[in-house]
Amino acid sequence: MHPFIEHLVKDHAEQRTLGRQLKDARNPDDRKRLREKMGVELLPHMAGEEASIFSYMRASGTANAKEHALEAIQEHHVGRIVLSELQALTLDSEVFSAKAAVLSELNQHHMEEEEREHFPWLEKNASTDELDTLFEQYKAAEQSAE
Repeated sequence: MHPFIEHLVKDHAEQRTLGRQLKDARNPDDRKRLREKMGVELLPHMAGEEASIFSYMRASGTANAKEHALEAIQEHHVGRIVLSELQALTLDSEVFSAKAAVLSELNQHHMEEEEREHFPWLEKNASTDELDTLFEQYKAAEQSAE
């Protein structure tokens, strides 16, 4: 597995854990800490994927890859909306856990598609040099979003 894909899979594992913790958090201090961490982890990751993977897929010339990339970008859009709404809630809101659960479920669905479809497609269609370049594009966009 290319180091770029390994990095993304590792990020996904951290996001899965964080999503479960946020959904289950009841203590206001835990909710605040986990909500902030989710934003710090998720937003740069999405920016990085959009600047690298999804840009590459859109430009690939295959209709199926382009369609998958456009759908994934829309899933990011919805994730940003739900995260923004979660960040606007008071820590004792009665919908906090429900909103966190929806964010976690959206993100889980998205990550599963990436790992099952997008990453194998990338490894099959992109050369090692292209994956190296995509990793650099990812890291640059991720840092800009922090």
